[in-house]
Amino acid sequence: MITKIKNYFSKLLRKNNELPLIDRLEDLIESDSETNNVINADDSNELTLVSNVLGLKDLTAEDIMVPRADIIAAKMNTTLDGFIKIFSQNSFSQIPIYKDTLDNIVGIVRVRDFLPYVNNPESFNIESLLKEVIYVVPSIKLLELLVEIRASVNHMALVVDEFGGIDGLVTLHDVVSEIVGEIQQNQSIFPQIITKPDGTIIADAKMPIDKCEDLLNIELLKPLLKENNEDPCVETLGGLTMLLAERMPTRGESLMHPSGIEFDILEADPRRVKRILIRKLQESSRD
Repeated sequence: MITKIKNYFSKLLRKNNELPLIDRLEDLIESDSETNNVINADDSNELTLVSNVLGLKDLTAEDIMVPRADIIAAKMNTTLDGFIKIFSQNSFSQIPIYKDTLDNIVGIVRVRDFLPYVNNPESFNIESLLKEVIYVVPSIKLLELLVEIRASVNHMALVVDEFGGIDGLVTLHDVVSEIVGEIQQNQSIFPQIITKPDGTIIADAKMPIDKCEDLLNIELLKPLLKENNEDPCVETLGGLTMLLAERMPTRGESLMHPSGIEFDILEADPRRVKRILIRKLQESSRD
């Protein structure tokens, strides 16, 4: 079994190294699920072992889900133009569809299924596009959740409370993002930074600020403090962006540092920043 796990992560590391780790792992999981829709006992045991090794065994769907208030969904009677607008304004590949209230989800729709109707709107029928919904409880363990979502065509699950109400939403991307974060924290073979050919840097938000300062040869934290003896209460690059924005930054947001460094938020959820693109727009006075 140990050999199987080593082979699994070897496949992951051999994939296109220019892609972020999270994208490589998500592609690997999706490709495996397409060729083997039945999760056997060996798969389950392997995932359990990986979970224990990476310290994931205590995480649940409730820990990583998109909360109800932040779910992007559409009503059953939404028009084709309405759906196109929703997908164009958000980066999601699929969304839930509901009748009357969000607690009455009737299915999932994928953006690619709308393409045939763009030039043929009169034949649009939302009911024909609805895909099956998977429901999970908030307490389901993260690796069990991965098995459930991996076996689903939609790679999405809705989290429900004891009364059947919608508590939140979890996608394969959410699960993989959490796993990658733990991998990068526990395994030195996975880098916290990726330097691109254009000089920009993709960094894990958990990267210590002092390490980033050494990399860029720039003081990042001190210029943001009102007084020299002020306690910043932040230690990571993600915390630095929160200090810079004076709130929780959102995905796609760009933040300018006084030193001339730009931080682009590549990955974030309502609770934390996960991945950041660092762009040096001008030479620092320290250079």
